[in-house]
Amino acid sequence: MSGFLDKAKEKARETVATGKQKADEFQANRAQSDLYKQLGAAYYAEQRQGASHDEVSRLLTALDAHEREHGPSTGDSPTDGPGPVGLA
Repeated sequence: MSGFLDKAKEKARETVATGKQKADEFQANRAQSDLYKQLGAAYYAEQRQGASHDEVSRLLTALDAHEREHGPSTGDSPTDGPGPVGLA
């Protein structure tokens, strides 16, 4: 009986670890998505409303830091993530 309980406890630990990893990935994806949205708004403001380039530079730096910490684009395949415009 204790063998069964040990296996059940181990499986529960694995499930919790997997769930935490998925939650962390979700949060990282959300943070990256938010940065891209902010970058788009900052770029629009710069191009159409005369805003300074400072916010665009700050957000690009933040995206670079995010990528160093969490890896490249969070898309499921290389074409899902952000990329150069007009090359699709």
